[in-house]
This record gives sequence, structure tokens and C-alpha cells, in this order.
Amino acid sequence: MPALAKKERLELRLSADSKASIETAASLRRVTVSQFVAESAIERAETVIQENGRIKLTEESWNKVMHAIDSMPAPNERFQRAVERMDEESTWKWNDN
Repeated sequence: MPALAKKERLELRLSADSKASIETAASLRRVTVSQFVAESAIERAETVIQENGRIKLTEESWNKVMHAIDSMPAPNERFQRAVERMDEESTWKWNDN
């Protein structure tokens, strides 16, 4: 995968101790401070985004969802006709007017 052009800039202020820790960590990884900070921030951002993209339910809510799935009513006639129409070739063709 080709590297994307780096056009954006991000600035931050931190304590001398924090800066020293980051510089030490970058040195241990044998990357520049910029690379270390960018990679670390991107990794953390992706984790936060992924964690917040999930639906979290309490046990009670989970049980309600599962009960609703398990207790679905039998398909009615209208639903059955719709399913039958799905098998018809004309259902999935675009009208080329």
C-alpha cells in the first residue's frame, strides 16, 4: 500500500518530562518522534472509534432483544407474497425508460 502524502500538521504542548518520555520511547523503537507520536495517536484513535461503534447492552436489554428474536410472529400472507415475488426475475430489473 503506497504511503499517503502527509499534508496536515498537528501541534501540541506538553511537559518536559512527557516530551522526554516520548523521545526515549521513539528512540527505543528506532523511529522519529513525529513517527512515534503519529503512529501512537492513530492507533489510539482507531481503538476509540472502534469501541464507540459497538452497541453496548445491559443483560436485561440483551435478554429483551433475544426474546424479540425468538418470539417473532409467523409470516403473514402479505409477507409470503413478497418473498415469492423476490424469486421473480422481473423484481430485480431496472426500468430502462
